[in-house]
Amino acid sequence: MKHLREETRNPRHVVYSLRHNMKDYLVSAGVPERDEHRILGHSLGGVGNRVYGGDEAKLQAATEAMKKALALAP
Repeated sequence: MKHLREETRNPRHVVYSLRHNMKDYLVSAGVPERDEHRILGHSLGGVGNRVYGGDEAKLQAATEAMKKALALAP
């Protein structure tokens, strides 16, 4: 929170709300749930989602997902 307060003094801005807003942007942008979970730091569940695939491919997918989501942000 101390880092967020360096950027805004609005008491309605909290880390929790930022996470929820990002989730809304990701859903609105049509980002696959697997990429949503990676970006938001959630568990990926099954072994296949955690183990298979290279780091570069995962990073590229997350980057594209963020670009789509941030294009919708005000």
